[in-house]
Amino acid sequence: MPKNPLFSSYRTGENRVTASILAVLERIDLGLVERLLSAASGEANLPLVSFENQVADKHGSVPDAGISANFRYLFEVKTTARSLDQGQLKAHLAHLDGSFANERLFVLTPDCEEPSSVISLEDRRLTWLSFEGLDQAILELLQDEAEPLAEQTRFLLHELRALFAQEEGLLGQEDTVVVAARDAYPEYRLTAAYACQPGRAFRDGIRWMGFYYGGAIQPEVALIRHRRDNVTLSKASADALRKTDDPFDAELAALIERLLDASPRAPGQQYQLFLLSPVDDEQTLRLARPIENTATDRKGKASAWTMGQRYTQSSALAQSPDTTSELEQLGGSRTAN
Repeated sequence: MPKNPLFSSYRTGENRVTASILAVLERIDLGLVERLLSAASGEANLPLVSFENQVADKHGSVPDAGISANFRYLFEVKTTARSLDQGQLKAHLAHLDGSFANERLFVLTPDCEEPSSVISLEDRRLTWLSFEGLDQAILELLQDEAEPLAEQTRFLLHELRALFAQEEGLLGQEDTVVVAARDAYPEYRLTAAYACQPGRAFRDGIRWMGFYYGGAIQPEVALIRHRRDNVTLSKASADALRKTDDPFDAELAALIERLLDASPRAPGQQYQLFLLSPVDDEQTLRLARPIENTATDRKGKASAWTMGQRYTQSSALAQSPDTTSELEQLGGSRTAN
Protein backbone atom coordinates (compact mmCIF):
# COMPACT_ATOMS: atom_id res chain seq x y z
CA MET A 1 0.00 0.00 0.00
CA PRO A 2 1.52 3.40 -0.98
CA LYS A 3 2.31 5.69 1.92
CA ASN A 4 1.22 9.31 2.29
CA PRO A 5 3.85 11.86 1.19
CA LEU A 6 6.20 12.68 4.06
CA PHE A 7 6.19 16.41 3.38
CA SER A 8 2.62 17.47 2.81
CA SER A 9 1.74 19.55 -0.24
CA TYR A 10 -1.32 21.02 1.46
CA ARG A 11 -1.14 24.80 1.78
CA THR A 12 -3.56 25.40 4.64
CA GLY A 13 -2.14 24.87 8.11
CA GLU A 14 -4.78 22.43 9.37
CA ASN A 15 -4.50 20.07 6.40
CA ARG A 16 -0.71 20.32 6.36
CA VAL A 17 -0.39 19.49 10.05
CA THR A 18 -2.87 16.61 9.83
CA ALA A 19 -1.21 15.08 6.77
CA SER A 20 2.26 15.38 8.35
CA ILE A 21 1.14 13.67 11.57
CA LEU A 22 -0.41 10.84 9.58
CA ALA A 23 2.69 10.44 7.43
CA VAL A 24 4.93 10.12 10.49
CA LEU A 25 2.65 7.72 12.38
CA GLU A 26 2.41 5.59 9.24
CA ARG A 27 6.18 5.19 9.11
CA ILE A 28 6.98 4.30 12.72
CA ASP A 29 6.43 1.13 14.71
CA LEU A 30 2.84 0.46 15.80
CA GLY A 31 4.02 -0.03 19.36
CA LEU A 32 5.42 3.51 19.35
CA VAL A 33 2.18 4.88 17.93
CA GLU A 34 0.31 3.16 20.76
CA ARG A 35 2.71 4.60 23.33
CA LEU A 36 2.44 8.14 21.97
CA LEU A 37 -1.36 8.11 21.89
CA SER A 38 -1.53 6.61 25.38
CA ALA A 39 0.90 9.16 26.83
CA ALA A 40 -0.69 12.14 25.12
CA SER A 41 -4.21 11.13 26.18
CA GLY A 42 -3.29 9.98 29.68
CA GLU A 43 -4.90 6.58 29.06
CA ALA A 44 -2.92 3.55 30.18
CA ASN A 45 -3.85 1.26 27.32
CA LEU A 46 -4.85 2.00 23.75
CA PRO A 47 -4.22 -1.31 21.99
CA LEU A 48 -3.64 -1.35 18.23
CA VAL A 49 -2.46 -4.91 17.69
CA SER A 50 -2.79 -7.85 20.10
CA PHE A 51 -0.13 -10.57 20.35
CA GLU A 52 -1.31 -13.62 22.30
CA ASN A 53 0.10 -16.97 23.31
CA GLN A 54 -2.17 -20.04 23.60
CA VAL A 55 -5.29 -18.53 22.03
CA ALA A 56 -8.39 -20.20 23.44
CA ASP A 57 -11.85 -19.63 22.01
CA LYS A 58 -15.34 -21.15 21.93
CA HIS A 59 -14.31 -23.72 19.30
CA GLY A 60 -12.26 -25.63 21.85
CA SER A 61 -8.97 -25.67 19.94
CA VAL A 62 -5.98 -23.72 21.30
CA PRO A 63 -3.60 -22.39 18.61
CA ASP A 64 -0.10 -21.68 19.90
CA ALA A 65 -0.25 -17.95 19.15
CA GLY A 66 -2.32 -15.29 17.47
CA ILE A 67 -1.94 -11.75 16.12
CA SER A 68 -5.12 -9.72 15.77
CA ALA A 69 -6.31 -6.17 15.23
CA ASN A 70 -9.89 -4.97 15.40
CA PHE A 71 -10.03 -1.22 15.85
CA ARG A 72 -10.94 2.00 14.10
CA TYR A 73 -9.41 5.30 15.21
CA LEU A 74 -10.66 8.53 13.66
CA PHE A 75 -8.97 11.90 14.09
CA GLU A 76 -10.23 15.48 14.01
CA VAL A 77 -7.41 18.05 14.07
CA LYS A 78 -7.82 21.76 14.78
CA THR A 79 -4.95 24.24 14.63
CA THR A 80 -6.92 27.07 16.25
CA ALA A 81 -7.94 27.02 19.90
CA ARG A 82 -11.63 27.02 20.83
CA SER A 83 -12.67 26.12 17.28
CA LEU A 84 -14.33 22.74 17.82
CA ASP A 85 -17.87 22.31 16.56
CA GLN A 86 -19.94 19.89 18.60
CA GLY A 87 -22.19 19.10 15.65
CA GLN A 88 -19.15 18.01 13.67
CA LEU A 89 -18.01 15.78 16.53
CA LYS A 90 -21.43 14.12 16.73
CA ALA A 91 -21.31 13.49 12.98
CA HIS A 92 -17.86 11.94 13.28
CA LEU A 93 -19.00 9.73 16.17
CA ALA A 94 -21.80 8.42 13.97
CA HIS A 95 -19.11 6.70 11.88
CA LEU A 96 -18.29 4.55 14.91
CA ASP A 97 -21.15 2.11 14.54
CA GLY A 98 -19.82 -0.85 16.50
CA SER A 99 -18.29 -2.61 13.51
CA PHE A 100 -14.95 -2.72 15.36
CA ALA A 101 -14.18 -3.96 18.85
CA ASN A 102 -12.25 -0.79 19.71
CA GLU A 103 -13.56 2.46 18.25
CA ARG A 104 -12.30 5.93 19.10
CA LEU A 105 -12.47 9.51 17.85
CA PHE A 106 -9.32 11.44 18.79
CA VAL A 107 -9.62 15.23 18.81
CA LEU A 108 -6.28 17.07 18.60
CA THR A 109 -6.33 20.80 19.38
CA PRO A 110 -4.01 23.52 20.76
CA ASP A 111 -6.42 24.34 23.62
CA CYS A 112 -5.00 24.76 27.13
CA GLU A 113 -7.72 22.68 28.71
CA GLU A 114 -10.08 19.98 27.45
CA PRO A 115 -12.72 21.79 25.36
CA SER A 116 -16.20 21.96 26.86
CA SER A 117 -17.65 20.62 23.59
CA VAL A 118 -15.76 17.38 24.25
CA ILE A 119 -16.59 17.18 27.95
CA SER A 120 -20.31 17.83 27.53
CA LEU A 121 -20.77 14.98 25.04
CA GLU A 122 -19.77 12.47 27.75
CA ASP A 123 -18.90 9.86 25.12
CA ARG A 124 -16.24 7.32 26.13
CA ARG A 125 -15.30 6.90 22.50
CA LEU A 126 -14.21 10.55 22.34
CA THR A 127 -10.66 11.37 23.46
CA TRP A 128 -9.06 14.82 23.50
CA LEU A 129 -5.34 15.31 22.85
CA SER A 130 -3.44 18.60 23.04
CA PHE A 131 -0.53 19.49 20.80
CA GLU A 132 1.43 20.27 23.98
CA GLY A 133 0.71 16.79 25.35
CA LEU A 134 1.62 15.07 22.10
CA ASP A 135 4.82 17.12 21.82
CA GLN A 136 5.75 16.15 25.40
CA ALA A 137 5.01 12.47 24.70
CA ILE A 138 7.31 12.57 21.66
CA LEU A 139 10.05 14.28 23.70
CA GLU A 140 9.85 11.65 26.46
CA LEU A 141 10.06 8.89 23.87
CA LEU A 142 13.13 10.46 22.25
CA GLN A 143 14.82 10.79 25.65
CA ASP A 144 13.98 7.27 26.84
CA GLU A 145 17.25 5.34 26.76
CA ALA A 146 15.37 2.09 27.39
CA GLU A 147 13.52 2.47 24.07
CA PRO A 148 15.99 2.03 21.18
CA LEU A 149 14.78 3.99 18.17
CA ALA A 150 15.88 3.63 14.57
CA GLU A 151 17.55 6.69 13.07
CA GLN A 152 14.69 7.16 10.63
CA THR A 153 12.19 7.12 13.49
CA ARG A 154 14.21 9.71 15.42
CA PHE A 155 14.41 11.90 12.34
CA LEU A 156 10.67 11.71 11.72
CA LEU A 157 9.77 12.50 15.33
CA HIS A 158 12.19 15.44 15.45
CA GLU A 159 10.69 16.77 12.21
CA LEU A 160 7.18 16.47 13.61
CA ARG A 161 8.15 18.38 16.76
CA ALA A 162 9.75 21.05 14.58
CA LEU A 163 6.50 21.38 12.63
CA PHE A 164 4.55 21.83 15.85
CA ALA A 165 7.00 24.52 17.00
CA GLN A 166 6.98 26.37 13.69
CA GLU A 167 3.22 26.34 13.19
CA GLU A 168 1.98 29.45 14.97
CA GLY A 169 -0.43 28.77 17.79
CA LEU A 170 0.09 25.01 18.21
CA LEU A 171 2.53 25.29 21.09
CA GLY A 172 2.26 28.13 23.55
CA GLN A 173 5.06 30.29 24.85
CA GLU A 174 5.22 28.50 28.18
CA ASP A 175 8.61 29.37 29.68
CA THR A 176 7.88 28.17 33.22
CA VAL A 177 7.58 24.69 34.68
CA VAL A 178 5.64 24.30 37.94
CA VAL A 179 6.59 21.11 39.78
CA ALA A 180 4.69 19.21 42.46
CA ALA A 181 6.79 20.13 45.46
CA ARG A 182 5.74 18.64 48.78
CA ASP A 183 9.42 18.10 49.64
CA ALA A 184 11.02 20.16 46.88
CA TYR A 185 9.67 23.55 47.94
CA PRO A 186 11.13 23.51 51.48
CA GLU A 187 14.37 22.17 49.98
CA TYR A 188 14.45 24.97 47.41
CA ARG A 189 14.12 27.58 50.15
CA LEU A 190 17.15 26.06 51.87
CA THR A 191 19.35 25.22 48.88
CA ALA A 192 18.19 27.34 45.92
CA ALA A 193 18.09 24.12 43.92
CA TYR A 194 15.83 21.34 42.69
CA ALA A 195 16.73 17.65 42.46
CA CYS A 196 14.77 14.95 40.65
CA GLN A 197 15.26 11.59 38.99
CA PRO A 198 17.80 11.43 36.13
CA GLY A 199 16.43 11.49 32.60
CA ARG A 200 13.17 13.18 33.57
CA ALA A 201 11.91 15.05 30.51
CA PHE A 202 11.45 18.80 30.63
CA ARG A 203 10.40 20.91 27.70
CA ASP A 204 13.10 22.78 25.84
CA GLY A 205 13.30 26.51 26.49
CA ILE A 206 12.02 26.70 30.07
CA ARG A 207 13.59 29.57 32.03
CA TRP A 208 11.68 29.55 35.32
CA MET A 209 10.59 27.03 37.93
CA GLY A 210 7.62 27.39 40.23
CA PHE A 211 6.47 25.17 43.09
CA TYR A 212 3.02 23.68 43.71
CA TYR A 213 2.94 23.14 47.48
CA GLY A 214 0.15 23.06 50.04
CA GLY A 215 -2.60 23.39 47.46
CA ALA A 216 -1.16 26.51 45.84
CA ILE A 217 1.52 27.74 43.46
CA GLN A 218 3.94 29.42 45.81
CA PRO A 219 4.94 33.07 45.25
CA GLU A 220 8.61 32.40 44.52
CA VAL A 221 9.23 31.54 40.86
CA ALA A 222 12.94 30.87 40.49
CA LEU A 223 15.14 31.55 37.49
CA ILE A 224 16.77 28.34 36.22
CA ARG A 225 20.43 29.29 36.25
CA HIS A 226 21.85 25.90 35.28
CA ARG A 227 20.65 22.34 34.71
CA ARG A 228 22.77 19.18 34.86
CA ASP A 229 21.55 15.60 34.37
CA ASN A 230 23.01 12.30 35.64
CA VAL A 231 24.93 13.80 38.55
CA THR A 232 26.14 11.26 41.12
CA LEU A 233 25.59 12.23 44.75
CA SER A 234 28.92 11.29 46.28
CA LYS A 235 31.93 12.95 47.82
CA ALA A 236 34.05 11.69 44.94
CA SER A 237 31.75 13.36 42.45
CA ALA A 238 31.88 16.64 44.38
CA ASP A 239 35.68 16.49 44.55
CA ALA A 240 35.92 15.89 40.80
CA LEU A 241 33.65 18.83 40.03
CA ARG A 242 35.77 21.15 42.15
CA LYS A 243 38.82 20.40 40.01
CA THR A 244 37.37 22.07 36.91
CA ASP A 245 37.31 25.75 35.97
CA ASP A 246 33.56 25.80 35.39
CA PRO A 247 31.91 28.01 38.06
CA PHE A 248 28.72 25.94 37.88
CA ASP A 249 30.73 22.82 38.71
CA ALA A 250 31.81 24.42 42.00
CA GLU A 251 28.20 25.23 42.84
CA LEU A 252 27.11 21.70 41.98
CA ALA A 253 29.84 20.31 44.22
CA ALA A 254 28.62 22.41 47.13
CA LEU A 255 25.02 21.36 46.42
CA ILE A 256 25.96 17.67 46.37
CA GLU A 257 27.61 17.97 49.78
CA ARG A 258 24.64 19.82 51.21
CA LEU A 259 22.18 17.25 49.87
CA LEU A 260 24.26 14.43 51.30
CA ASP A 261 24.29 16.13 54.71
CA ALA A 262 20.71 17.38 54.88
CA SER A 263 18.51 15.05 52.81
CA PRO A 264 17.55 11.36 53.04
CA ARG A 265 18.87 10.64 49.54
CA ALA A 266 21.13 7.61 49.26
CA PRO A 267 24.78 8.36 48.41
CA GLY A 268 25.95 7.07 45.05
CA GLN A 269 22.64 7.51 43.22
CA GLN A 270 22.25 9.79 40.22
CA TYR A 271 19.98 12.84 40.01
CA GLN A 272 19.09 15.65 37.70
CA LEU A 273 20.01 18.93 39.40
CA PHE A 274 18.79 22.48 38.81
CA LEU A 275 20.65 25.49 40.21
CA LEU A 276 18.01 28.15 40.87
CA SER A 277 17.96 31.79 41.91
CA PRO A 278 17.53 32.04 45.70
CA VAL A 279 14.28 33.12 47.35
CA ASP A 280 15.51 36.68 48.04
CA ASP A 281 17.43 37.10 44.76
CA GLU A 282 16.35 39.91 42.43
CA GLN A 283 16.25 37.40 39.55
CA THR A 284 13.48 35.45 41.28
CA LEU A 285 10.00 36.38 40.14
CA ARG A 286 7.95 37.11 43.25
CA LEU A 287 4.18 36.96 43.05
CA ALA A 288 1.95 39.12 45.22
CA ARG A 289 0.48 36.01 46.87
CA PRO A 290 0.24 32.23 46.43
CA ILE A 291 -2.06 31.15 43.60
CA GLU A 292 -4.70 28.96 45.24
CA ASN A 293 -5.75 25.77 43.45
CA THR A 294 -9.36 25.64 42.28
CA ALA A 295 -9.01 22.64 39.93
CA THR A 296 -11.78 20.05 39.89
CA ASP A 297 -12.32 16.79 38.08
CA ARG A 298 -15.22 16.01 35.74
CA LYS A 299 -17.47 15.26 38.69
CA GLY A 300 -16.72 18.60 40.31
CA LYS A 301 -14.52 17.19 43.06
CA ALA A 302 -11.34 19.03 44.07
CA SER A 303 -8.23 17.69 42.38
CA ALA A 304 -4.52 18.50 42.50
CA TRP A 305 -3.41 21.15 40.02
CA THR A 306 -0.48 18.93 39.08
CA MET A 307 0.82 15.55 40.21
CA GLY A 308 4.15 15.94 38.42
CA GLN A 309 4.85 19.04 36.37
CA ARG A 310 2.86 21.57 34.44
CA TYR A 311 3.85 24.42 32.16
CA THR A 312 2.72 28.03 32.22
CA GLN A 313 3.80 31.51 31.18
CA SER A 314 5.86 33.83 33.38
CA SER A 315 3.89 36.75 31.94
CA ALA A 316 0.65 35.20 33.22
CA LEU A 317 2.16 34.48 36.64
CA ALA A 318 3.48 38.04 36.86
CA GLN A 319 -0.11 39.30 36.85
CA SER A 320 -0.53 37.53 40.23
CA PRO A 321 -3.88 35.82 39.66
CA ASP A 322 -5.60 34.73 42.85
CA THR A 323 -6.50 31.23 41.66
CA THR A 324 -5.39 28.61 39.16
CA SER A 325 -8.68 29.18 37.32
CA GLU A 326 -7.72 32.81 36.78
CA LEU A 327 -4.27 31.68 35.64
CA GLU A 328 -5.85 29.42 33.04
CA GLN A 329 -8.08 32.24 31.82
CA LEU A 330 -4.93 34.25 31.19
CA GLY A 331 -3.79 31.44 28.88
CA GLY A 332 -1.09 30.37 31.26
CA SER A 333 -1.51 26.71 32.07
CA ARG A 334 -1.05 23.48 30.14
CA THR A 335 -0.75 19.99 31.52
CA ALA A 336 2.37 17.95 30.68
CA ASN A 337 2.29 14.95 32.98
